[in-house]
Amino acid sequence: MTKNKVWALLVASALLMGCGGSKDSVTARSANGLSDADIDADPIALLPGSAIAVANVDAKAFFTSQTFGSDVASLAEKYFPIGEEAGFVPSRDVDRVVAATYSTQGLDVAAVIKGRFDAKKIADAADKHTPMKSGGALVASQYAGRTIYTLDNAGFTVMTSNTVLAGTEAGIHRALDRIKDGKKDRAIASWMIDTIETKGAAFGAAADFASQPVTSVAVGSLNIAWLKGTKAVRLVGQFKDGSTQVAGSLTYDTEDDANAGASGLKQITNLANLASITGIVPKLENLDIHVEKTSVQYNFTVNDQGLRNLAQAIPSLVPPPSQ
Repeated sequence: MTKNKVWALLVASALLMGCGGSKDSVTARSANGLSDADIDADPIALLPGSAIAVANVDAKAFFTSQTFGSDVASLAEKYFPIGEEAGFVPSRDVDRVVAATYSTQGLDVAAVIKGRFDAKKIADAADKHTPMKSGGALVASQYAGRTIYTLDNAGFTVMTSNTVLAGTEAGIHRALDRIKDGKKDRAIASWMIDTIETKGAAFGAAADFASQPVTSVAVGSLNIAWLKGTKAVRLVGQFKDGSTQVAGSLTYDTEDDANAGASGLKQITNLANLASITGIVPKLENLDIHVEKTSVQYNFTVNDQGLRNLAQAIPSLVPPPSQ
């Protein structure tokens, strides 16, 4: 599997995952660890510290949207590699996802998924080697008193009937170590938590590059050097008046870097709006980008029809795992 496919699967896991663990993976309390009540109480507290980036998605808000909810649900069913054979339907079973990444090089992701999960059914499917929707079978392993299931290079384990831990092997192990040690405090930076918990936001993300500076940035052949010197990134979005409203900021080391960043961001958004004539890329409306000292502030809206068009086009651009 290519790195891009692995990343796509992890993104799908982070946004939509909600399946189980072993028959005995849901317990009142693991040895020297957190109780079920502790685990269910705060998904952010389960994530290890030193996160480079963290995101929060109100999946229920996406799935219940009156305008594009059905399209998002359809997309989830197509891309998530596990389905009814494990008693799982993303649009029915997932309410919220909190995910974090711990390296700017390679993949190191941990995600906590809140919802409703059938641990016994997924365990039975694994025991019987039932083919999953993607065609593969679950591979079980043990760590920190929990059964971790791996499918297509992504792992997951049921912590309780309402909480699933997912991600890469390293990310899951770090989170399970934290849970086994009984740690209930939030280890993520407070400003990052404040961003993703913005009141009324359907989604939010924050990235901290102070400890791992951005020195070279490119997407394919596109050089986005204006991100060099970025210290922090914030983004929040909400659904309102038939559109998705997005606001955020990029914080730089110096005012000169911020001015360069604003120019680069304007170029990227201009390219995005040029691409919107295809009908696939949503047009960014009410766009505002301005500099405040060392920070670039931005906000824009995307109408719901634009998001529907994108959701409907994705399967033809990126084939689902089962294809």
